[in-house]
Amino acid sequence: MSGAILYLNRWPLYEDERRWENRLAAPEIVFDPETDRVTYVCDEGGRAGVPADAERVHVVRDFGDLDAVLALVDAVVRDEGPFDHVIGFSEMLLDLAATLRERYRVPGATSEETSRFRDKTVMKETVSRAGLRVPRWAPCRTEAQMLAAAEEFGYPVIVKPVRGASSQGVREIASAGELRALCAERSLHDLEVEEFVRGEILHVDGVLDAGGKPLFLCTSRYVSTCLDFELQGEPLGSVLQTDPAVRGRCEDFALKCLTALGLRGSAFHLELFDTGDELVFLEVGARVPGAEVPYVIHDVHGVNLFRLWVDVLLGRPVEPPVTNLDLGGGWLIVPGPRPLPQRVTAATSLLGEVPYVYRELVPRVGEVLVSRPGSYATLQGGRFLFRGGTQEQIERAVRQARARYRLTTEPVA
Repeated sequence: MSGAILYLNRWPLYEDERRWENRLAAPEIVFDPETDRVTYVCDEGGRAGVPADAERVHVVRDFGDLDAVLALVDAVVRDEGPFDHVIGFSEMLLDLAATLRERYRVPGATSEETSRFRDKTVMKETVSRAGLRVPRWAPCRTEAQMLAAAEEFGYPVIVKPVRGASSQGVREIASAGELRALCAERSLHDLEVEEFVRGEILHVDGVLDAGGKPLFLCTSRYVSTCLDFELQGEPLGSVLQTDPAVRGRCEDFALKCLTALGLRGSAFHLELFDTGDELVFLEVGARVPGAEVPYVIHDVHGVNLFRLWVDVLLGRPVEPPVTNLDLGGGWLIVPGPRPLPQRVTAATSLLGEVPYVYRELVPRVGEVLVSRPGSYATLQGGRFLFRGGTQEQIERAVRQARARYRLTTEPVA
């Protein structure tokens, strides 16, 4: 018997069958109606991700209004009774979930444990103490501190929010003048500055059991970078790595980082640099990876990371999935045009045109693109999933897709 679950949700499910985002996290897939009594707390967007026949649904205007959320949940607990579990998949809800666990004495990750995966300075300090390589960094409160750290590290440097998601708010700063301009335009209280590490970026994704042992692991190499996608409008993707030496080296390093951080009973998405000489920790989230990563993993390896994570959280019997990590797969997101909104006048379908593309989301002629270009899980300018070939064949197919895809739009007043 799994018991009573408080599920926090800000992700919609779209009626448009072309769109697959959030579907692997759908409540009817990750929860069992026979054993799980689920109460939903969601915002207006997340309401579209709650089953239409759900009986216990409560809507908040803004998850960022902590007092309002606590007042609502206090009333829910008073009316419906205590919860055995608090679950939220979104990176932006991990802190709230930890706060609610502590408030209602529910087992699971605490605020202190969660901060290791939300606060990038705590994260790097913890990994560094374990003797693992991280970028040099400094939390900065004044322009003088920021300039001194940048001078020590050497330009360019990376300035990023201490807490954040995706690459939102991250800046690559090339000079002292550019850094002074940044300091003049915004508060520094939530920023850090860190060394620019040159190398390829890979990500290791998986789920750890309650004892911190891996149930599933896989490694991918990025095509372009999240920062180039966010700032330069470059297409972003990654390709599953099938070379056992690459996987072993990256996954061993990732597990050392996760052990240092004390992660247990959780999904994770860990990014690292490969400089050619060494591996360098970049950052990690205690959650399922974003963008198209979980969908490629599911379609290539048959593993739903959301369901596997929930099985661990709820104490269900779990056997490590049997997978063939020699299978290739990958994904590519072409960012939307800027500025928005834009109306689509032409778009290229790649199904049947580029090898190994098995699913795509291409805007229709006449469709108006209104979503924020920097977001990964939206309509975008084009989204493509690949599987069926070797790693090298998938890499070629991704490059071919980048070269062949064409999207033309016109501004909408």
